[in-house]
Amino acid sequence: MPGRTIVLVGNPNVGKSLVFQKLTGRYVEVSNFPGSTVQILEGAYGSDRIIDTPGVYGLSRLSDEEKMTVSALEQADIVLNVVDGTRLSRDLFLTLQLVEASLPVIVAINMMDELEKEGATINTALLEEILGVPVVGISATKGSNFGVLRSLIESKVQPKALEKSWQTPPSWHLTGLQSLLWHEEDEELARQVGQKSETGMREELYIARRMRADDIASRVLTPASSRRQNDLWLDRLLLSPWGGFVAASVVVGAIYYFVGIVVAGTVVDTLEQFTSLLLIPIVKHVIALVVPPQSWPFRLLVGQYGMISAGLIYIVALLLPLVTAFYLLLAILEDTGYLPRLATWLDRWFLRLGLNGRAVIPLVLGFGCVTMATLTTRALETQRERTISTILLAWTIPCSAQMGIIIGLLSGVGAIYALTYAGTIIGLFIVIGTILDKSLPGRPTPLLLDLPRLRLPDWNNVLWKTQTKVLEFLREAWPLFVVGSGLIELGDMTGLLPAFDRLVGPFLQYWLGLPQEATQSFLLGFIRRDFGAAGFYELGLTPHQIVTGAVTLTLFVPCMASTLVILKERGWRDGMLIWIGSIVLALFVGGLMARFGPV
Repeated sequence: MPGRTIVLVGNPNVGKSLVFQKLTGRYVEVSNFPGSTVQILEGAYGSDRIIDTPGVYGLSRLSDEEKMTVSALEQADIVLNVVDGTRLSRDLFLTLQLVEASLPVIVAINMMDELEKEGATINTALLEEILGVPVVGISATKGSNFGVLRSLIESKVQPKALEKSWQTPPSWHLTGLQSLLWHEEDEELARQVGQKSETGMREELYIARRMRADDIASRVLTPASSRRQNDLWLDRLLLSPWGGFVAASVVVGAIYYFVGIVVAGTVVDTLEQFTSLLLIPIVKHVIALVVPPQSWPFRLLVGQYGMISAGLIYIVALLLPLVTAFYLLLAILEDTGYLPRLATWLDRWFLRLGLNGRAVIPLVLGFGCVTMATLTTRALETQRERTISTILLAWTIPCSAQMGIIIGLLSGVGAIYALTYAGTIIGLFIVIGTILDKSLPGRPTPLLLDLPRLRLPDWNNVLWKTQTKVLEFLREAWPLFVVGSGLIELGDMTGLLPAFDRLVGPFLQYWLGLPQEATQSFLLGFIRRDFGAAGFYELGLTPHQIVTGAVTLTLFVPCMASTLVILKERGWRDGMLIWIGSIVLALFVGGLMARFGPV
């Protein structure tokens, strides 16, 4: 049976992507954090293709993930429904929908090894008899029973006949899946056939299906004799106000220390020295053998901001260690199951900024690297939330490298200046978030998360995930930085950058009270934010000028790497509005600080 399409469907966090990996040999992200799979992935299974859909709880087409899943199911020859055996009652709701839609379903009950550890069992033969479709128990982490699963996939799977209660008029020419969706008040199908289903039908069907799923689970599942009391106690601690605060403080502190100090400081500094002192000179020497050293192509390639010289430093010395550290920590937090608990604990606070607890990932990681944090806004559910978090990252959060230098500048001028700086940035974070929440259309989405079991990370999974995500990022990122570096070098070669320096210098002196030479710091801050802050060391600034410059530079445009990622993620229109907005905000607040800040 060549050329079949096999679609994997299941709730979030059931091990579906790991099943995909085992069947296709292709690694995809395998997470212990609900909602981490946000795209459809394809792989080959012999002459067939397997599609891994996002995790969903139902087929109502109310979210992007559900729409993508329904679209994939419409072309399915086999539907492989992966079910978490430890949460059988919850997952059977989706299983029943798939069966009711008369799709050719195979049910794979995953995590049978965890059930066995607890002393629980599932009667798969009885479940198969009740559902009327093939059922097999597997363990994706151990690869057990995959031989049986492959045999079922290779056999001809027959869908159940569409029950009379789900049938629609033949003249509508609807498939079983479409008939199911029409009965559940799907607006698109109502427009297609010109008739709406009865109001309230979806709720009635939901309640009936939920009760049936619970009944089936009670018949086929023999529960463990005792629950895991340690897990329950730890959950209560991590979600409580004070216990959650202590845990979050420890985790965030560890992330900042590892990413912001160890990696962004020691590792990045070492690699920068290696790159600039050894690697770049070798590259320049090789290029000089082909291109005349004083020519414009030579400068464009390996000048101060050249496509190879600056781009290579960005990729090798800055981005590679930061990206690796970020994805390694994120993989550990996901695999242990702590990340959804942190999001749940923070949800009550983030709602005031128009976000939900999921935004903890980008906002916390922004203090390590705003570029990386901007990429993680993809995990947020709505465009509204992605926009708010991106603006907060771009306008108010200093990266660790910049923060380290600013702390050094402020440490020698007195506590009042440090407190003024911290109070201004924190206050703006709250005010801007509140204004965006009130002004942007829509409301923050409620945080609906399953809390997966806490467990020790699977290090093979963590390392594979880190490697895959790093390579994926580098494939996307390196062209951006090479092109961006080349454009800046062209600006220097054509005299645009020096002209900008001469034009803006007097304005900075008048409005911010900074010497004209500070213009170079703002230009360098666009190349790398810590370069700009470091430039203040050489200007002999007064304490008042230092706090004014530190606030302005923090709010000023993100570095080139972050800017390019923002443009890529938010689009050119929104990205440029964010970029211009950061300039306006920085100059406005900086001017106020110059006039009313501590002297």
